[in-house]
Amino acid sequence: MATSIEVGTIRITALSDGASHMPPMFYPGLDFDAHPELLEGDGTYHIPAGSYLIQGEGFTVLVDAGSGPDSIPFPAELAAAAGLEPAPEFIAVGGRLPAALAAESVAPEDITTLFLTHLHGDHVGWVAPGGKLFFPNAEIVYGAADWDALIAPAPAEDPARVGMEAAKSAGVLRAIDAPTVEIAPGVTALHTPGHTPGHYALRIASGGQEAYLLGDAVHHPLQLGDTGISFLMDADPEHALRTREELLARFAGTEVALGIDHFPGLDFKRITVDDGRQWTDA
Repeated sequence: MATSIEVGTIRITALSDGASHMPPMFYPGLDFDAHPELLEGDGTYHIPAGSYLIQGEGFTVLVDAGSGPDSIPFPAELAAAAGLEPAPEFIAVGGRLPAALAAESVAPEDITTLFLTHLHGDHVGWVAPGGKLFFPNAEIVYGAADWDALIAPAPAEDPARVGMEAAKSAGVLRAIDAPTVEIAPGVTALHTPGHTPGHYALRIASGGQEAYLLGDAVHHPLQLGDTGISFLMDADPEHALRTREELLARFAGTEVALGIDHFPGLDFKRITVDDGRQWTDA
């Protein structure tokens, strides 16, 4: 298992800001009775809030910004709907990203670009907690379609909206909408809508090697073999499925390393096809 890889001259390191505790209802089509090992003692499926550090000559890119410094209490109405009694205290526990960066000898001011695969709250938490930019020297890049879909309709006090509007006021946002956009030398964003309308993945290429960071385009490892599993927060489940299958088919049987924000362990994967599609450690 590897949470850090070299792609030519570029280094990619997986980082975690914490974890979210997902009720089974968040994965329509997944039979948790057939996979009881997936659930923790609190009755939820624990997923990391993943980010990725990309370091190359002259640039330091952070991909996604976790859920932020504050833990989010488990909503009582969700606990009731999910039949969780008692429910976990928190649905999301964050706050670890600064220490994870420091462990890589990276300070917030070292980040030159913050790339947001999409604008869900567990990906933008450290953009500007409480309205103060956390990465003071970073340009913040995101898919333009997500603003009207996720930020504009959010309550004024919503942390994701507060952070993104603070970044907008500071003039550090760069909205993108093209099918492919260069983010840094060897780092290219690819529009992969479905989970959200403005969702983007990243291709990292150097020295004849490739890796992709898929954000939430793939959300659960079992989706590799079961097209009936979706995620409750997919904005357009049918489009998300088409995008997911296009990506999985593209990488199956290749040496391409894949990083996926919410996979357990955040280790890089490949897709082998010797005995059907299977995940293999990269």
